[in-house]
Amino acid sequence: MAIYFIPLLICLVSAVSYQLSDNRRWAMAVCVLLCVFYCFGFMTGSDWRTYEYWYDNLDFNRFFYGYLNEPGYYLYMMIFKKACVPFWLFFILTKSWLFIVIYKSLFEYSKESGWLSLMYYLPWFGLYFFIDNPMRNCIAVGLFILSVRYVISREFWKFLLMSLLAASFHFTALFVIPLYAVLTKDVRKWVYLLLFVVINVLFLNRDVLVNGLTSVFGLIPYYQSKVITYFLFDSPFAQGKLFSFGMIWQTALFVLILCYKERIVEQIGGTKGQVAFNGAMIYFLLVRFTMSMEMFMRLQLYMSVFVCVCIGLVILSFEWRSRLMYLCVLFMVSSYVCMDRVTGSARYIPYSNVLEYVVKGDYPSFSARYYYNIKHSPYTREIDVPDKTSARQ
Repeated sequence: MAIYFIPLLICLVSAVSYQLSDNRRWAMAVCVLLCVFYCFGFMTGSDWRTYEYWYDNLDFNRFFYGYLNEPGYYLYMMIFKKACVPFWLFFILTKSWLFIVIYKSLFEYSKESGWLSLMYYLPWFGLYFFIDNPMRNCIAVGLFILSVRYVISREFWKFLLMSLLAASFHFTALFVIPLYAVLTKDVRKWVYLLLFVVINVLFLNRDVLVNGLTSVFGLIPYYQSKVITYFLFDSPFAQGKLFSFGMIWQTALFVLILCYKERIVEQIGGTKGQVAFNGAMIYFLLVRFTMSMEMFMRLQLYMSVFVCVCIGLVILSFEWRSRLMYLCVLFMVSSYVCMDRVTGSARYIPYSNVLEYVVKGDYPSFSARYYYNIKHSPYTREIDVPDKTSARQ
């Protein structure tokens, strides 16, 4: 388990060290090391089982019947398959590209707070994003992050094309299209505060959310099936509770970032700062929904970079002593979340890396890898035991 805390310690040391915090070579070296750790996992995670089955059984004719997911990912796999690229090389290359996009964007908005933002991002989002890796959703998020430049430059048609491309990998990307009209606006703080309170009171009862969404999507069979599937998910933090660790922590961050709006926008600069702040606010407005339904957690991934950037900038806004205190709190909470994620299922322990098997020249069969973590992890839960038929759907 200790191996999962090493990245957090690297970020902490880099954040407090004058020699490392602004060292470009060190940042590049850490990027490579973390990419190898998070993106080269072999038998960790869960979704790779389905993706490997799809990849090994690709058939262009199946694209027109029998494939019930977004078309963009199937065509994307087809390109690599036709080029005779093995599945794991395809998988690792895609995850590495996504990691570089996320890593670069965290430092792009503020070099000073980059290490703090990364320290928060890795346990809260990175474990799920890169190791568990719902790849279709992750590719859509990566494309959205690349498209933010068109929001800042106000090039709607380019942003729309990128968003539709992202939606061809995961339908949740349709959610970001209306945000084009909001992300650059100077929204008053009291508006976000009012929305946060109303949403948390109105949707405290999960049934209200369930009934509302089924009414909206009930006439569209594909999306209705998606909504029903997501209702089966149980949040690790809360399930329709007003007071929980997750809710209290997220509310505290919401208030802090809201109070430091002007400083955040000023430190990042111009429209770019406004986009980062509004993105973070949208993330917090989705918190109550996320507590009841996994789909909204997937929507939050689109705003995850913004909230991490804002958290880092808020901590840097404090005087030195207060900064150290909040830095320690951030590290402890991030460590707790890391432990909670890692011990919450069999997806992360034992950790295995594909490079180990490349060096050995020994590649376990699909069947052996399929059940490896389930059999050897001390944290196996019933939800970890996959149904092999799910890979054939």
